[in-house]
Amino acid sequence: MNKIRKANVEDAATLTDIAFKAKGYWGYSDDFMNAWKDVLTITVDDIQSKVIYLLEEDKAIKGFYCLCIETKELESLFVAPTYIGQGLGRLLWKDILQKAAEFGLSSFHFNSDPNAYEFYLKMGAKRIIYVESTVIPGRIYPFMEYKLTHLRTK
Repeated sequence: MNKIRKANVEDAATLTDIAFKAKGYWGYSDDFMNAWKDVLTITVDDIQSKVIYLLEEDKAIKGFYCLCIETKELESLFVAPTYIGQGLGRLLWKDILQKAAEFGLSSFHFNSDPNAYEFYLKMGAKRIIYVESTVIPGRIYPFMEYKLTHLRTK
């Protein structure tokens, strides 16, 4: 059974590995992936200072997210390629919304990989503008926002 829990410092290397494999799932070149090294690396400091939760089953980590409360930014949401298409991104998204609400955020923003854009639209996020990548000059990304007012109580 899938369980979502707070990441521990011991999880940093595994989360970094998942981030690289999930980004690489889209067939990006080695040069592209190397340019993303710093952005995709999850550090001990990240785990200690940000809201990072992971989804696991039988101690196998299947995906995670990183939400920075201070900047109101979803820094990452990754599902290991083996598990893509099984609804785990949706489970993690629901947890992101719960944690954002618990921390008093009314909204949060993020840059979407173009390959994940449709997923985020389905989750209720809106594109605000297109922005140029700070990692790959000339590459354009959707800058997204999710307003927690979209949440409906039942």
